[in-house]
Amino acid sequence: MENVKIELLKSHPQNPRVGDVKAIAESIKTNGWWGTVVAQKTTNHVLAGNHRVLAAKSLDIKEIPVYWLDVDDDQALKILLADNKTSDLGGYNDKQLLNLLTNVFEGGELGGTGWDSEDLNNLTKMYNDLPDINTDPVTLQLNYSVLVICDDDQHQRETLETLTNQGFQVSASML
Repeated sequence: MENVKIELLKSHPQNPRVGDVKAIAESIKTNGWWGTVVAQKTTNHVLAGNHRVLAAKSLDIKEIPVYWLDVDDDQALKILLADNKTSDLGGYNDKQLLNLLTNVFEGGELGGTGWDSEDLNNLTKMYNDLPDINTDPVTLQLNYSVLVICDDDQHQRETLETLTNQGFQVSASML
């Protein structure tokens, strides 16, 4: 790893990812540069961090830390794809995210986080609209449908009876 003049780095020509360079630049302005870019040693192509490099260029940053990988072109493409896709595969614990955004927002503002007050409002609304888990099941059935898959006819009859006895409106069908 080393600090590298930014003009030596090349955006990977096969990068299918579309990034929000403006939001990344805002984060860099607010929080400073953190982390490294991953680049292929033989080509100077960026494998991870293409849009961070573009954001840094827009801010006239001259040098950034780069982690060089000595890999062939096939492996470089796999790394590029993995970096993009593994990010997509992740998700959020929405309740924890709401708490974190609320705490950051109460401390000032969300600028530089990639999140905004509309995101916070949407999460807040989502949690305010959820029924209390202690709500009467008959009330809940007006708002929700659930598919239950049973192993056999006997299991289906037992499940229907149990749910009916708990106050749910149920119906059975064959798939």
